[in-house]
Amino acid sequence: MDKYNHFGIEDFVWDSFFRQWVFAPTRETDTAWNDWLDKNSAAREKVKEAKEIVLALRVADTKLSEEEINASVKQTISRINQPLPTRSLPRNNPIQPFYKSVWLRIAASVTLLVVAGWLTKSYYSSERLKEGSTISELISLPEKDYIEKVNGSQAPMIVNLEDGSQVKLTPGSTIRYKRKFLGEKREVSLVGEAFFEVTKDSRRPFFVYANELVTKVLGTSFTIKAFENSREVTVEVKTGRVSVFSKSDPNVAHKVGSSELEGLVLSPNQKMVFKRDEVRMVKTLVEKPEIILAKEDVPYFAFEDTPVSEVFEAIEKAYGIDILYDAEILKDCPLTATLENQPLNEKLMIICKAVEATYEILDGQIVIHSKGCRN
Repeated sequence: MDKYNHFGIEDFVWDSFFRQWVFAPTRETDTAWNDWLDKNSAAREKVKEAKEIVLALRVADTKLSEEEINASVKQTISRINQPLPTRSLPRNNPIQPFYKSVWLRIAASVTLLVVAGWLTKSYYSSERLKEGSTISELISLPEKDYIEKVNGSQAPMIVNLEDGSQVKLTPGSTIRYKRKFLGEKREVSLVGEAFFEVTKDSRRPFFVYANELVTKVLGTSFTIKAFENSREVTVEVKTGRVSVFSKSDPNVAHKVGSSELEGLVLSPNQKMVFKRDEVRMVKTLVEKPEIILAKEDVPYFAFEDTPVSEVFEAIEKAYGIDILYDAEILKDCPLTATLENQPLNEKLMIICKAVEATYEILDGQIVIHSKGCRN
């Protein structure tokens, strides 16, 4: 993160990795930024002010042409460059700190400039995506060295890759990949939606470049939705584990080159939603989690006076999802119920009602809240 050593407030405001941390901090980004701030304590005030500005400027989707954007930027810059009117301060009024005076006195102009600038950056970012830009080498390859598949039909298209991996490409989607996966990486770029079943090869990670994100796997099955005009990019994991990170991540080169899965790591039944207009990632569960065990290994979800801790353990194992709860509070809470055919959310609702608890989904995990139950 050395590039941040010489950043000013405006640099932080526009940096996508910084914005992601402000809007939706994760354990990884918190650790990275807190470690950097410990080593660069002089930057704390700049970071604080930049965070305040970012949080104050949640930009709505405004449909402006390129000409209107440029005109707004020029007009606002000329307004800001004009000298501010001077006036004498009352003697009993102390001079306020810089960020409370100058920033607030030109707040309206700065807000307009930032909004216009954000729209301009979004516009040109969109244009680059339309051109197929990516951090991989796929775009610069001669046409004879890559294959591009476009699904112009009304049905899914099956694309078989030379390493044995298979891609189910939805209508209106495009995938591009090398004819031969040579070297240490297997790479494809995607516009649209596809379900990937990747052949495991720990020596050659598999990368999918889709809009602003990179998805890295060693061998698993997952779905990516990354349409050009959508406000969101989503990654849903069916089996195995994947890591997701932004192309603008300052550590992207390390994460791409590492043999480990780094970044936001997703497990079965977990989902990542990337909010493109807010530059933030949200980790949650897929809408309908499925049991990941082989049919013969699935437990019989019929319980009679069973400690609820054992019930949670059975669900964790079946769905591959962590369930967090206070074992001490719930230790005397038994459950009698048959939960064979219900989807996961209904199972949880029945359990929670029986033991006087509630649940929520946080960071791709199930968190149980309870004050204990009456016997």
